[in-house]
Order: sequence, then C-alpha cells, then structure tokens
Amino acid sequence: MNYVAKEDILNFPLIKFKGPINIVEFLEDIDDACNILLKQNIIGFDTETKPAFKKGVSNDVCLLQLSTKDVSFIFRLNKTGLSIKIIDILSNPSILKVGIDIGNDIVGLKKLNFFKESNFLDLNKLATEKGFKSIGAVKLSIMLIGYRISKSQRLSNWESDNLSEHQINYAATDAWICLKILEGFKKKSLFP
Repeated sequence: MNYVAKEDILNFPLIKFKGPINIVEFLEDIDDACNILLKQNIIGFDTETKPAFKKGVSNDVCLLQLSTKDVSFIFRLNKTGLSIKIIDILSNPSILKVGIDIGNDIVGLKKLNFFKESNFLDLNKLATEKGFKSIGAVKLSIMLIGYRISKSQRLSNWESDNLSEHQINYAATDAWICLKILEGFKKKSLFP
C-alpha cells in the first residue's frame, strides 16, 4: 500500500508512545538528557511551534522532541534556549536523526542558535523516492506499520507554562513514530 485516502484514516487503530517521557525545561537537566541521546545511533526528531493565527505573525520553535525507541525527551526551548549540548546532537554525523518534513524544523531551530546539521533523514522524501503517493506522519504510519497517530494537539499552545498530558503524549509520539516508520521501511526492504 503506497496511498491512504483521507476518508480511510479513522479505520485504523491509534498508536502512541508508552515509554517514559522526560520534560527538559531547566538548564541543569539538559546535560543528563543529552548524554543519553549522544549514546544512540538513531533518534526520532520533531519540533513544535505555537501557531500564529494572524497573517505575517510567526513564532519561534518552542519544543524539540528527540526520542529513542524506549524513552522520549521534550526540550522546552522557549525556557532553555537551544544549548550547545543539544547542538552537539543535531550536528553529530554518527547519530541518524529521523523526522518528517524536517526542512522548516531545522530552519526554525537555526533562528534560535545557528548550527550545521548532520545526518538527518526526512521520511517524506524517502517515501516519495520509493513511490509512495501519500506522505506525512499519519499516512506513513498507517502504510508502514498499520496504525495511525493523533494530530489533535497540533494547533495547541506549545508555549503554555505547563503542557497538558495530551500535549506531552502528542509531542513524544511525533518524534517516536518516526523510528517506527523507519522500521517499517526496513521491514519492506525500502531502506538499508
């Protein structure tokens, strides 16, 4: 299956990340989180930005989600900034960072603190190269693993002082699902 019709999406069961989720919102917590991530070969990647509902208004990236298959980290960049330790991960050629439609994410992160990204894989580009007609996290997860993810929190306030449980689960799942989708590509022999 390389295509999913919009009307068929709700026919698939929901999946979400069920492991530990670490919210990193204080500078003193960044090192411990990054030390775990720096030991990984592959991590899921995503960002969130508070939506702007007025023309010409844009907001800075406020969340960076990085996930292993077992644990997810949500960095509250609006509280900590984009630190050198996080940049070490984003610039590390030994760690494959897997995301979906990552171009705008990287541009947004570079507005906070410039870095030279290394070893990123955009699953939308991979899917297009492999002949998929549908792209995006929801449709790729359906086609490659048989489950859909919720996008109900996409337009919520990511700069809120306290993130809701729904926002936290959504953010963690968005990075983690990239790893599951990549596994799906590998199982279908569509990725080395």
